[in-house]
Amino acid sequence: MVWLGALITLISIVLWVYAFFDALTSSAEEVRNLPKLLWLVIILIFMLVGPLLWLFLGRPRASVPEEAEPEDDSAPMTAASLDDLDPSDFQKPSTHRPPLGPDDDPDFLRRLNKRINPED
Repeated sequence: MVWLGALITLISIVLWVYAFFDALTSSAEEVRNLPKLLWLVIILIFMLVGPLLWLFLGRPRASVPEEAEPEDDSAPMTAASLDDLDPSDFQKPSTHRPPLGPDDDPDFLRRLNKRINPED
């Protein structure tokens, strides 16, 4: 039974620390319902209830990108679906060259060989 109390204590401490640092790093404009400073005080004073209140009532909502309004009323917006995707788009080679590892870089291998065998 002692392990259950320890587990509940550990979970409450982790929740408290998470909520405190989340409130601390959130911008003051995005915090809901109360000022940011008041949320920090609530989280500090009420160890169990404060973090839960912050998570449900004060935490900024995840920003959902709003769909742009169509400029021309005659052209309705169509919703993108998986049926509209072309599989060949995903198989196109990338124009970005991946970084070379030291074993693949000929200049690095040449310098390494000179360091190992200086008489060559």
